Amino acid sequence: MKLFKLFIIFIFSCCLAQEIRYLDEIFDDVEKIDNIVYGNAPDLPFTFLFEWNTQNVDLEMDIYQPFDDTLSNRPVIIFMHPGSFLLGNNEVDDMVSLSNSSARRGYVACSINYRLGMNILSSYSGERAVYRAVQDLSAAIRFLRENHSIYNINPDEIYVWGSSAGAMAGLHLAFLDDDERPESTFGSNTDQDLGCIDCQGNNFVQDGKPNGVIACWGAIGDLDWIESDQDIPIAMFHGSLDPVVPFNSGYPFTIDIALPLVYGSNLIHDKLNSLNIENQFFVGENEGHEYWGTLNGTWFGGPNENFNQISSSAFNFLYEQLESSEILGDINFDSIVDILDIILVINQIFVNDYSDSADINSDLVVDILDIMAILNILLEN
Repeated sequence: MKLFKLFIIFIFSCCLAQEIRYLDEIFDDVEKIDNIVYGNAPDLPFTFLFEWNTQNVDLEMDIYQPFDDTLSNRPVIIFMHPGSFLLGNNEVDDMVSLSNSSARRGYVACSINYRLGMNILSSYSGERAVYRAVQDLSAAIRFLRENHSIYNINPDEIYVWGSSAGAMAGLHLAFLDDDERPESTFGSNTDQDLGCIDCQGNNFVQDGKPNGVIACWGAIGDLDWIESDQDIPIAMFHGSLDPVVPFNSGYPFTIDIALPLVYGSNLIHDKLNSLNIENQFFVGENEGHEYWGTLNGTWFGGPNENFNQISSSAFNFLYEQLESSEILGDINFDSIVDILDIILVINQIFVNDYSDSADINSDLVVDILDIMAILNILLEN
């Protein structure tokens, strides 16, 4: 028994240095593919007064992936930049940092451009701006599912991570259905009907809903859009003193300048809990907007310690979502069951912090029997 304990201690000391795919940055180099066109849609010029004044534009994304990665069924994170639906692009600082960090963890990261532009003195125009972004996000998801074999991605593991306006788009896509479209999206007079959620960008016949959403300082236009059958896991981060997107409910920028009333993360969290929809909510106490150190996505005294904390919590959330679709015994999600998985189970036993994937025999306890179960898997293979 003493020798066994010494063996366990030795294995534990080894596992302290063991890095885990999707949690840790295990790749040194990232490959970036620029300006992949995922769709085409009618866009508004930056300065405009009328919603009918549109011109078709290509919708583009940059794809980041780990260099020399050998896996062919990788999860995807789509990043959506902030900017009040007026400003920004897919190369702002925070989205680039997160995309690179995701790729180094083993994800395929897609930072997308989406259509911008609205009349800030018009609630009608504001609602249409959000809806166009939702349509573009759906188009990006459908594009990736259609082309999953080209980019070596898992079409059933596509997640959205948005900041501010991007977070609002992600939350709306998760919960808004076509029969709940705001009246403004149908147009009036010479303004075009924007069409259904999946009716712009491309014609790929794929599911446009994400498998999960990370929303940093986001909001939604109507809490009633969140229904019990829309079981999409959500992680939210929001500063309790956010002056731009309300923590509870109110008008963007804290003043009613005809923009739509929205409901922030705190109320979304309550509604999700009431419907037993999986969610995690992280409150930045006494923090404002974009409190990880950016202004409209550009570093402004950041990245700060909040950025590291938010990133860590978000990647932990995503890691938990990946467990349900992986190989039995593959604790580190590298698509192989080997001695490294045994090391991780031993680590979880020592620190008394268990993941569901480590309970191989499903007896609600992680112990030596689970280690033996992995050994049996190894012997059978």
